[in-house]
Amino acid sequence: FPAQHELDGSAQAQDQISRCFNKLRALRASDSATLKTELNLLFDQLISENYSLNHEGIRAEVVCEMLIHASRLVPLSQEHLIIKLCQLIHQLLNQLQVIVDEHTLDVLVSYCSRALRTCSSWTHTEVLLALSSLLYGNGSRCHRHLPELLGPGGILVSHGDPSQPEIELRRSALHCIANLCLSVPGQPYLEEPYKGVCYGILLRTLQSPKPPDVEDIVFCTLLQSALKGMQYFLNGGKWKAVPNQDLGTLLAILKRLMFYGLPGISVEMPQVLYPAPLPQYETVPAAKPEPSQDSTAQKKTNKKRRSRGKGKKAGAEGKKDGEEGEGDHISGPLKTGAGGVDQSGWSHGSQSTSVTSPSGATPQLYPSWKKGSSDSEFSDPEGGMQSKLRLYQARVRQSALQCFLAVVKCVEKRILYGYWSSFVPDAPGIGGPPPLTLLTIALKDPSPKVRAGSLQVLSALLEGSRQFLSNAEDTSAPRQAFTPFSATLAASVRELHRCLLLALVAESSCQTLTQVLKCLAHLVSNVPYNRLRPGLLSPLWKQIRPYVRHRDVNVRVSSLTLFGALVSTQAPLPEIQLLLQQPGSTSALSTPGISTPQELSHNWRLPARRDGEASSPGGGVEGGPEGPCWLLQLCVSLVTQPREEPYSDSDAGGSSGASLEPSPVRLEALQDKTQVLCITILLGLTYSENSLVKPAAVRALGVYILFPCLREDVMFVADTANAILTALDDRSPNVRAKAAWSLGNLTDTLIAVGLEFQEEFSDMLLLNMLRSATKASGDKDRVKSNAVRALGNLLHFLQPVHLGKPVFEQPLQEAMRALIDTVRGDATMKVRWNACYALGNAFRNHNLPLGSAVWSKEAYSALSYVVTSCKNFKVRIKSAAALSVPLTRDRYGDVHQFAEVWRALAQALEHSEETEDFLEYRYCASLRSQLCRALLHLLSVCQPDDLPALRSSLSDQSRPVLQGFLVHYLSDKGVTLAAGVDGAAGEEAGDHVVPEDGLMVLNETLTRLKGQLEEAVLNSSEDLKTVVNFLEDVVRNSEEMKESDSKGSSLTLSKSPQRK
Repeated sequence: FPAQHELDGSAQAQDQISRCFNKLRALRASDSATLKTELNLLFDQLISENYSLNHEGIRAEVVCEMLIHASRLVPLSQEHLIIKLCQLIHQLLNQLQVIVDEHTLDVLVSYCSRALRTCSSWTHTEVLLALSSLLYGNGSRCHRHLPELLGPGGILVSHGDPSQPEIELRRSALHCIANLCLSVPGQPYLEEPYKGVCYGILLRTLQSPKPPDVEDIVFCTLLQSALKGMQYFLNGGKWKAVPNQDLGTLLAILKRLMFYGLPGISVEMPQVLYPAPLPQYETVPAAKPEPSQDSTAQKKTNKKRRSRGKGKKAGAEGKKDGEEGEGDHISGPLKTGAGGVDQSGWSHGSQSTSVTSPSGATPQLYPSWKKGSSDSEFSDPEGGMQSKLRLYQARVRQSALQCFLAVVKCVEKRILYGYWSSFVPDAPGIGGPPPLTLLTIALKDPSPKVRAGSLQVLSALLEGSRQFLSNAEDTSAPRQAFTPFSATLAASVRELHRCLLLALVAESSCQTLTQVLKCLAHLVSNVPYNRLRPGLLSPLWKQIRPYVRHRDVNVRVSSLTLFGALVSTQAPLPEIQLLLQQPGSTSALSTPGISTPQELSHNWRLPARRDGEASSPGGGVEGGPEGPCWLLQLCVSLVTQPREEPYSDSDAGGSSGASLEPSPVRLEALQDKTQVLCITILLGLTYSENSLVKPAAVRALGVYILFPCLREDVMFVADTANAILTALDDRSPNVRAKAAWSLGNLTDTLIAVGLEFQEEFSDMLLLNMLRSATKASGDKDRVKSNAVRALGNLLHFLQPVHLGKPVFEQPLQEAMRALIDTVRGDATMKVRWNACYALGNAFRNHNLPLGSAVWSKEAYSALSYVVTSCKNFKVRIKSAAALSVPLTRDRYGDVHQFAEVWRALAQALEHSEETEDFLEYRYCASLRSQLCRALLHLLSVCQPDDLPALRSSLSDQSRPVLQGFLVHYLSDKGVTLAAGVDGAAGEEAGDHVVPEDGLMVLNETLTRLKGQLEEAVLNSSEDLKTVVNFLEDVVRNSEEMKESDSKGSSLTLSKSPQRK
């Protein structure tokens, strides 16, 4: 009965721990030798226990009470007991995973601080170790001790500084600093100036060279501690450019440490990286030239090694993926292109960094992680130490990459992309050493964990890079004089494809292979293939097709994610459409002709091949008879066939995490029965109990609803709406977020449907959608952002037949209240932007009682508040756009409401250049354009009763400012609205198109007001005169500016030198 014996052993251990705790708590402080002896015995007993196995029933408050009592029993003069007490503190808090309460923290930190001030230096390492355990997750709660720890001459400052000669003390102090920097959700982060002090110590540690008397392995542990601290620091919030915290310096350090100890890499990195589109200079010491005969002999040796590696492929397959060091193999030779020629631009002998050959010949760049076991196994002690050192160096590289990943997450992408060329290559480096980039690590590092780390960083860089990569272009004729940035970026994109394909075929670790596929999916999702020469996607498509049958479920899921990215590329790419139409040689699940390079003998769900069946390297015969799309067949079979092997549910359906746009491949191209099959499967899967399958199915319905052939099908829309509404009540936030996104898409389509559809659509279902969207608008921000979008669409869609029914009255008011509260609330800017957009969308419904309803005053007030006070200019732009939607004066409400809107827009325009965040300045022009358009629109609909409010804002010091902005706008110098808020064409242009001739609209308004001036009575004529005079000045100045610009351009043309 081993299980019973184990339980008895655990109970005995619990009893012993409890007895020791009770004995310790029963002791009282004294100077007797008996007390010292008892404490020694009790500490030894408690330290000898393994609390990670026997911790059930030990409460945190009991541990805190016992440690406080023990600290009172051990005076600072008893240094041996202090050592044991500190070991006990470290062990209990670490193994029991206890974060001490504030009182215990205060008592024990004070005790450790006094010990470090008064005790001998030989105790300090253990005291610092205990202090690090106390500080873990408590940085915000030990503010009383921060001056003593991190102030001038503080304990951690003196012990952690690079000038400290004792390396172990430095390492322990860095542990404490790292734990101080650790941010805990819900608690404030470490405050200044102590935050800056920690950063300075960590940075100087990473910059300092290895002292000559320190062993390499010990120095590796020091670097690891500093990198962990820097990672915690970066995870504490968004990066802010402050003095002594230069991003270029940090990135240069991380780049150097990413290659730390990598065999053959000897490079002098610059101290600082500067943002630039071109790669920076890196010096690699050149190898001494050798006679050509030796070089030839070395090449022959390398060929023999490669051929020997082919025979060991099957044996390497069985190696554990998690192993590190040079014993990690790939399962086959590097795959080559047609004719056996490596298309990478590197020779086979240059797939890794230089490794000196035994004969002392010129070092060759040979893939060290592909060497056979005889090359990497050591039997002598020196070789064992070398293996250990390589392991520790790999951990440093891995920590540097984790730190870099934290940088990518905390630094604004717009800033980070300035350093793109320092980490992503734009050329293969033919004829010289390969560029030292993230892809160099992915291809050459001997540790699979380090390779995976570099790919994680690259994925994070590529995620959301669509706007940056949209600058890439290489379809035009090449320029000889200079290389434009667009061509450099296009070359970088091509190099990314080439290197990731190399990594795909060379990788043996399943975990790292998954990262390669994920990285490719991020790349494909963001690259503008319509601006690049064709041919990038076909090799990738053919290469990944076998991976849908890989033995590892995560690889299969990642390959499906990548296929999803490929078929969802933005442009209608003929390249992808042709690939989708290519039939397979056999069924979608069994294509024996295709195998991944890593596992020719490990196929998933493959039946035995029939005799005489041909195998095609491409997996299909091009030009064969047309059949159903093999990828669609595969997806259908995956969700309909029973699983044939056990694996975790957490692995299934993981491909839903990718943010993919609807496919350009039209659903109409499928046969009717195939369409019905796909729809039926998806509707059924929305009720799946699997936490990953369900949101993926709900999101897929949100994509399907965008297809023209389905969005006009009332039955499909109704079925989809019911499935989405059910998912919107799910307990999982992820499911609700996907459901809200799909509901937003569904309601988008409602606006575009015809009258017949509107009449057939169920009133009851529409009411349920309105109520569900209103409820979801109070959910988490990731749900709320799409819920308010759906509300705006639904309010836009409501017809008179709905508004005439009493059952819609309260839901309508609640929906408007939800939007108003969201606009005024403290949600994220994305949510508030969507809420402003939704209100503008609702205002477009002429059937809504805008201007007379109770909620309309609150809606205008909320938008007026945001347009003047929101820190985010994109939200201001969208609120100004919403305020200019109503087409007639009566929809702006009474005189007071109209005056409030006018004053808000005028004030917003007057102060449109004032912002606390300099990053918002890039949106100033778009904001001014939208505000000018809104003000001109209000002038075009104003009535005589509104003129006093207009006069009051045009009679004071604001008049010249407003006039200047309007003149600038009307002269076409300020019309940048069509460029969009983010610089992407059309984001804002879809709401309001700037008139081709704004002066014409203003002249019409002026003519109307002048006509009123002739009929005006004496008491209202002054208001009207002020407004008319203002508008006349604007028109005159605008025309003069246009005329001067026209003369200036003509003069420039006449002075330009004529070509002979």
